[in-house]
Amino acid sequence: MENQDPLTLRFDPQTVDHLGARMYSHLPNAIAELVANAYDADAANVNISLGDDGSIRVEDDGHGMTRAEVADRYLHIGRNRRVADSTNLTESGKRHVSGKKGLGKLALFGIGRSVDVTTSRVGSTVATRIHLNYGDMMSAEGDYRPAETVVSVDQTQHGTAVRLSDLKRTTPVDAAELAASLSKLFNYADNGFSIRVTPTLGNSIPVTRTLRLANTAAEFSWPLPESLTAADTLLVAQDVQGLIISAPKPLRHGQRGVTLYANGRLVNEPEFFGSSESSYAYSYLTGWIDVDYLDDLAADVIATDRRALDWDADYTAVLRQALEKLLTRIGQEWRVRRSELKRQRRDNVLGTNTDQWVRSIKSEEGDLLRDLVDSIASDDLDISPDQQGQLLEQVKKVVPPNAEYVWRHLHPEIQDAAESYYLAADYYQAIQEAIKRYVTLSRSLAGITETDAMPIVTKAFGDNGKIQVFARFMNSGQFTEASAFNVENGQKHMSMGVVAGFRNLLAHEEIAELHRLGAFTYQDCLDGLSVISHLTRRLTDASFTPEDVVVAAQSS
Repeated sequence: MENQDPLTLRFDPQTVDHLGARMYSHLPNAIAELVANAYDADAANVNISLGDDGSIRVEDDGHGMTRAEVADRYLHIGRNRRVADSTNLTESGKRHVSGKKGLGKLALFGIGRSVDVTTSRVGSTVATRIHLNYGDMMSAEGDYRPAETVVSVDQTQHGTAVRLSDLKRTTPVDAAELAASLSKLFNYADNGFSIRVTPTLGNSIPVTRTLRLANTAAEFSWPLPESLTAADTLLVAQDVQGLIISAPKPLRHGQRGVTLYANGRLVNEPEFFGSSESSYAYSYLTGWIDVDYLDDLAADVIATDRRALDWDADYTAVLRQALEKLLTRIGQEWRVRRSELKRQRRDNVLGTNTDQWVRSIKSEEGDLLRDLVDSIASDDLDISPDQQGQLLEQVKKVVPPNAEYVWRHLHPEIQDAAESYYLAADYYQAIQEAIKRYVTLSRSLAGITETDAMPIVTKAFGDNGKIQVFARFMNSGQFTEASAFNVENGQKHMSMGVVAGFRNLLAHEEIAELHRLGAFTYQDCLDGLSVISHLTRRLTDASFTPEDVVVAAQSS
């Protein structure tokens, strides 16, 4: 038969005040201690119900406690169960113990003044119920005997229920907010453990890993360990798990940072571990990392309220350095990814690849355009990609692709022949293709059977040529025959000069040497294309018809 001596809680009254009322002033952190107890009791389900009288009841279906265990364990302040039980595993052997210091029970007095605990073991027909009152405990002289009763229960029932009443807060508890807060305090990976918050009215709310990020849209993500590299030596060796995401918009201050968990429980509130928190990227980053190995260290590096690690210890100092390096790299990757995504969205609105557009302008105006595009696309200018695209559309109207003045006004035939090579910076081929197009047009319009460029242009043009490019202006009576003679012969000699000065040069000299010595640049190409464009415009505007060409060819 169990010892029936009165149940006694032995303590210094200041212990309750310092480790309970003062340390646990936040409701979720205090409730988290009861959830952790349920986890360590191998519970499958925990329900946190909110009463219409302002009370909170936390009930689990764990293995529960006998009256003797209530005396030896629950009412033993500061009992380190891992040392006392010589194991880091729960009673089933299936879970790592998450509780450690034996002080969590005092957390309840940080939020309420009255605590009722009812607990029973499976197979027992009775449950032990005790009532603890904060005021009575503080007036006790070190030994406090809580009110105790025995309650009959079904022997198939088991677990522990804790009811908190006479809460210090005066505002009602919001079930959704409590569930969201608890989701940030736990990271239990055990699929056999369910936590729910049940409001006075309405459906219960499951507390899950994803709930903590439920209101955070993920633009990019870095799952761990998949995103680790060979440089993350410590994190790889300790097999850390986790997920870091970036939001499309800056997060509120309380949502930023990476939270650390050990065996499912929070051990460090969100932060960036020494990385430059002024970095623009950190306004967008949040996530969590499991560092379970910290729970197995001989040294206790986890604060009593589990909100921060002791970063001065050797073990945690190297962890902090590793996390700082990881988050610095992720911040840099975020900038690259976000810049590319914004560019894609911007280009979709613009209808043009921005980089190709800027690169199409080879003159110094291209550098000015790059500066303007970079300014509009900068994070310093807080506008959406759609707005960026709209602004750049207006710039594009002023500075279109290939915006050099010469290119924009080249004859369409010459643009068509040279464009693909010019954009690819193959200026040598661009000028040759333009000359080919001009010679082909000349040969066709003149009806010449020659195939070599020089004979074609010498027969097609000149005062006795088959094509008279200035004849259409002579009917005005404003120009002299001498002027017509000069223009016609000028067309001939300029055409011969283009063939000799460009085509023959490029055909007989090494392109690599011309390029190396700067003997033929993009500017030379534009200048040459401009001359050929002028000759082509004279040619296509000449005053004759194809029938005239045929007649001329037959009479020659």
